[in-house]
Amino acid sequence: MLFPRALFRRDAGLFYLLWKPFPSWRPTCYLVPIYSRASSDLSRRKVKINRPGRPGPSATTVNDSFAGIVRDLSTDGRGVVQAPDGQVVFVAGVWPGEEVEIKRSRRGKSTSVELISLLQPLDARRTPECEYHRGGSCGGCPWMFVDYPTQLKQKQARLAKVLERINSNTAGCSMLGARETLNYRNRAQFKSDGVKLGYVAQGSHEIADVTHCPILNDVNQVHLRALRQSLPNSDWRPKKNRHWTTIDIDDERGTPLVNQRQAFRQGNSEQNEQLRAWLSNRLANLSRPTTVFELFCGSGNLTEVIAEQVDVPVIAIEGDEMSLDALSARNLCKVKPVRVNLFSKHSIGDDMPICQSDIGVVLDPPRDGLKEREALKPWFTRAEWVVYVSCDLATWERDAVFLQSCGLDLDEATGLDMFPQTPHIETLSVFTRRA
Repeated sequence: MLFPRALFRRDAGLFYLLWKPFPSWRPTCYLVPIYSRASSDLSRRKVKINRPGRPGPSATTVNDSFAGIVRDLSTDGRGVVQAPDGQVVFVAGVWPGEEVEIKRSRRGKSTSVELISLLQPLDARRTPECEYHRGGSCGGCPWMFVDYPTQLKQKQARLAKVLERINSNTAGCSMLGARETLNYRNRAQFKSDGVKLGYVAQGSHEIADVTHCPILNDVNQVHLRALRQSLPNSDWRPKKNRHWTTIDIDDERGTPLVNQRQAFRQGNSEQNEQLRAWLSNRLANLSRPTTVFELFCGSGNLTEVIAEQVDVPVIAIEGDEMSLDALSARNLCKVKPVRVNLFSKHSIGDDMPICQSDIGVVLDPPRDGLKEREALKPWFTRAEWVVYVSCDLATWERDAVFLQSCGLDLDEATGLDMFPQTPHIETLSVFTRRA
């Protein structure tokens, strides 16, 4: 509630001086115009003249250090450590169970941490294959400092925790590991300022200048060397108000894309084949619906598998025109591509084909998952089964609860390690209609 304190004039017009208490009980002063000479309307625009609570230029930095046990990992792969004063901090390059010494810097409400030493390191630690990881400049492979079996075990444990939270009746979960943990990336995105070229350095807007990347496959290693031979390159200087120029490479395309969007493609060809084989096997054992709806079909990576495995019409839904063009070029039988923006309830209501009962649904959304769940609910309440491929464990958990509310039970949840050396988990799941 606002309390008027004074009335006075300014050149711009007539103002009330008002005080508004914040939850912290520190008042904030506003100037609220009653009448402005520049305008004949009675506006109530708030002009903030005091903003307490934010650290000013004179805010002091407080540094301290402490020892703690890494109790968990965050979603981005950093270790979770509790300070002696109760504050929870996140630090890179550590693993659950390790005892570490941490330097903490606090300035106002901002806190940054730095790993000083490992007091009790993990037995599974190893020397990272990447010199830029060892030097701390590139954070693209945050788990490269532990062996691969330990990485897989951690990913399986994270998925198991999610299944426990959603009260799943599945008998545990499994992980589909990768045969190659290096030399697997079939595409990559680099940043350049015209002088340097590489990935975004950890925790900054700086470019980690790389000459070699051990996770790129052989074709893309050649692409990287060719790009570096073009440096310095004035054409790659970032545009105004931008930090860098974006350069995309792909082992199926000889020419790099500069500041151009490319159609989605799974970044690990070998693991993508595992994904397609898993889908084919599951579709073969599910009931035959009247129609299969594929949501977020992209350029047809999974559509091809669906069309081969089912003998009913497949309606492939996608909002990206470039991806739909790539799908149409495949000339798949029984597949009808339809453009619908699945992140817009209006587009869903206007453009989505009407569904009957007894349908099957396959979906492979981006990280946001099913943002418009309620708009899509009629399709899920009519589905006999849903096969959900997710690239984000948090949104999959949210959407799994939603699918359960639509009368579907989770029959299977399998993890797929699409990107070794990272915290990323691809979740492959099957939901069937509750009896």
